[in-house]
This record gives sequence, structure tokens and C-alpha cells, in this order.
Amino acid sequence: MQRRSFSILLLSLAVASSAFAWGEGGHLMTNEAATLSLPTDMPHFFYRAFPQLVWLGPDPDRWRNAGESIESVNPPDHFLDYEYVAQLQLPNQRYRFIDLLHSSGTLRRYGISTATAGFLPWRVAEVSDRLTGEWRQWRFSKPNTTERRAIEADIIHDAGILGHYVGDSAQPMHATLNYNGWIMPNPNGYVNDCEIHARFERDFVSHAIAISDVVPLVAAPEKRTDYFATELAFVRASNALVERVYAIDRDGGFDTLRPVDAQAKRFTAERIAAGASLLRDLWWSTWLNSANPPKRVTTE
Repeated sequence: MQRRSFSILLLSLAVASSAFAWGEGGHLMTNEAATLSLPTDMPHFFYRAFPQLVWLGPDPDRWRNAGESIESVNPPDHFLDYEYVAQLQLPNQRYRFIDLLHSSGTLRRYGISTATAGFLPWRVAEVSDRLTGEWRQWRFSKPNTTERRAIEADIIHDAGILGHYVGDSAQPMHATLNYNGWIMPNPNGYVNDCEIHARFERDFVSHAIAISDVVPLVAAPEKRTDYFATELAFVRASNALVERVYAIDRDGGFDTLRPVDAQAKRFTAERIAAGASLLRDLWWSTWLNSANPPKRVTTE
């Protein structure tokens, strides 16, 4: 995906934005591992749709270059540069977050635009909320009707693309302003060659990772109720692993011309499995939570 535009200052320290996300292979494995670990108490049509759910994993990256309007809103949904907002109490509504970026002086302090920090946790929460509502509609629809079939199509589509954003949030380079070369103070000698992002998530994944490496690392199912809080904590955990990505890369772990490095392989499989675990939890939880009546929400 088209990643983001930095301020002039940061551009002078890094490079112009490029196309980044887990490569197609990483997103396909995230969604596939989620299907393989799903509890068996959901409606049967969802299990029949596993091939579509897997195929839809990379879909938001397929939207790039479709036109200026979609290019202005799609890229920031794939990341959160957590360093920009680490000191803020982040609200669970996107537009309140945008207001906070202004009122807190964050945009002025860093010389960035509204979308530069990214909106990934909000996107995951928004799609999860929508999926919960669709499951609720499904519960009240009549079997074997056009209405139910249409709702099922909506559920499969949204569940599939949810996997993309959850998969992105498992990738530490989607949780940092050091997303493709270290631009902060660098006493540990991390690379700033502007190739590490693709070297890690695309080249190494394609070279060294298979679904059989990922599935055994998927966690046991856990019901989630607060989608935003869950996803924000997940992004924070990914941000905490950014230096590990750089250290592995500095030591040659992602070099595809060398024998596969065991530490790099394990770490990468763990991150894809973490994304698959959370995605599976959100699929299952949106179904379970849809049995409850909707909460009345006040927006400004």
C-alpha cells in the first residue's frame, strides 16, 4: 500500500513513501491460520467461506492506485506511528482522535499532517463493530432468503478484510515511524537503507515461512469485548518489538542469500501467528457479542 507522507524534516532523514504491508503471502497465511483455529460454534456458512476469507486477506492492498480519493483515505488505515501518540490518552473514536491531535499540539510539535500518525486501531475497531452489527442482522433474518444471503456476503467480505488490518498490526514496522529505516537516534547501528521493510515482511516471508510454521504458534481462543482497547494494546506490543526487527536484520537474519536464520524464522512466524490469533478471536467474538443488544452510543 502507499504508506504515508512525512514532513519535510523527516523526509530529509528518511525517504519518500513506498508501497508496504505484509506481502501477499503473509496476509494469506494470517487469514488461513485464523480459519484453521476457529472454534466450531459459529454458523456453518462462515466455515464454507474459508477460501474467500483467505483470499480477502490482501484485499485492501489491491485497492491502491485506484484513484486519488481512495488513495487519500486507504493508506493511513494500515499503520499507527505509535511514537507520535505514545503520551496521549487515545479515544476510541477516529474523529475525536483527530481533534486530540490538534488540541494536544501533536501536529504542530512534529510538523505532521492529520493522517501522518495513522488510524490502524480505529480501522480494526470500526470493521469489528460493523461485523458485530452484521451478525446481529443475520440472527434476525429469515433462513433461505435473499436478505440473509446478502447479509452473509457482507459478513464474509468484512471478516476477510478485517484480517488485513489485524495482520498489519502484528507487523512491528506498521507500528512505528521507523517503518523503513531507523530515523531516530541510532546508537545500535540499525540500518537506514530504506529496504528493511520489504526485506523482512515480503522477501524473508516468501523465502522462509510456510503455513505449517505459523499454525502451531496460534494461541488458544479468547473472547474480546472491547475491540479498540484490544487492538490498541496489540499495536503497542508490536511497537515494543521494533528494535528486535532491526537487531535481527542488522545481524543478517533476514538475508535471503544466507541459510535461513532460526531466530528470524521463529520471530516472523510468531508475528504472523499473533495476527492470526487476534483475527480468529475477533471473528469469533463479533459472533458471540452479536447476541447482546446494541449499546446506545453518543457521538459529537
